[in-house]
Amino acid sequence: MFYLIKTLLIITTISFINSFSYSKETAYLKWLELVPKNAYSFVPETGVTEEMWEDEIFLKKVEEAGLLINNNILGRKIRIDGFMVPLEFDFGDILTVEEFVLVPDAGMCIHVPPPPPNQMIFIKLKKPERVRYMFQPIAVEGVLKNTPPIKEVYNSIYELTADKLEDIEFEDLNY
Repeated sequence: MFYLIKTLLIITTISFINSFSYSKETAYLKWLELVPKNAYSFVPETGVTEEMWEDEIFLKKVEEAGLLINNNILGRKIRIDGFMVPLEFDFGDILTVEEFVLVPDAGMCIHVPPPPPNQMIFIKLKKPERVRYMFQPIAVEGVLKNTPPIKEVYNSIYELTADKLEDIEFEDLNY
């Protein structure tokens, strides 16, 4: 009996250690993975018609789908590529930022309407970083969490404190 309990304890400990080490691995996330499956199942396979864009019920469904989160990716350490949209600048010797919105395409939120809330991430930095040019792709790593919609941040519902931020090349974008 003692041997059985000892064996079970060892197996449980090894399983716990393996699951803990797995959770520390960085998952390379694509933007569409932020959206739960079937969030837009109400959109016909043939596409959206002009009349649908004028239908208040359809527009409400689109708005609600943009606020849905993918719970399967919360709490995981992720790496995601995108583009920086600074919220506020520090105009010191070099232009720096302490937080920004990461978006999937260059120029979003600046020259065009912002993407849905579940297609952007509010990034907090541990120390100020120089502002990146609007068309400079970057990769950000950190633990993804959910936040209530932040009005000042285009209603973003995802948040991440960056452990790592790096410039990447367009060829390296992971969509």
